Amino acid sequence: MGPVADDVAAKQPAHVIFFKVDVDENPELARQYDVQAIPAMIKIENGEDKGRLIGYRSESEIQQFING
Repeated sequence: MGPVADDVAAKQPAHVIFFKVDVDENPELARQYDVQAIPAMIKIENGEDKGRLIGYRSESEIQQFING
């Protein structure tokens, strides 16, 4: 899902920020955000979890998730 997420991220305004995390190298962060499966995309607004996408998703699905 990395290349698709990279494409979506490149098209976002400055206030939308993407972070990639290697859960094998950062297991504490994975636990903190309760990541149960990968790939996982977590939408965080004002410090709150506003939803998740699990598994491979298309560019349009990711865009809809961000805007929704």
